[in-house]
Amino acid sequence: MEQEIHPSEYGNNQETKRPKFLTVLCVLSFIALGFSIIGLLATFANGKPSDDQIETAYMQSQQMASEFRAKGTTWAADFIEQAAELASHQQKNYWKTVGTNALITVTGFIGVLWMFKGKKLGFHLYIIYNLLSVGASFLIVPAHMVQLPTVIMSLIFSGLFVYLYSKNLSWMK
Repeated sequence: MEQEIHPSEYGNNQETKRPKFLTVLCVLSFIALGFSIIGLLATFANGKPSDDQIETAYMQSQQMASEFRAKGTTWAADFIEQAAELASHQQKNYWKTVGTNALITVTGFIGVLWMFKGKKLGFHLYIIYNLLSVGASFLIVPAHMVQLPTVIMSLIFSGLFVYLYSKNLSWMK
């Protein structure tokens, strides 16, 4: 990839290359966003599941949860049951889920692309992307279905990447 060149902030003719750390962050983000795009394409290609398919998957999850509960692993059973409720709701609201996830992914991709090109506006768009990513579950499903550990992990990773990207703001214009 060709590195972007920016004139120095001091007005002389010196030019600075994109920081390697920013390049590494952008590549990592592009990889993660690429997996999101692949997942969206696969979801879209499979189409909206039928009510029978949704019910079958839900019942299989409930059976698995029962098996875990019988073995005394109630935390795993609770997690599986909650995940099954979440998946069932998302599948029943297929277009809302796919549309929201597509919008969030495109927002993130544009934000990272702009930062890669040295545009500070990309950083702000990336913050919006992260807020939407964390809050997307609350946009798609009722709040009682959202799994708190997932939200906490999303906040931690989002905050970490926003912080790391902020270290490169002085290079961006």
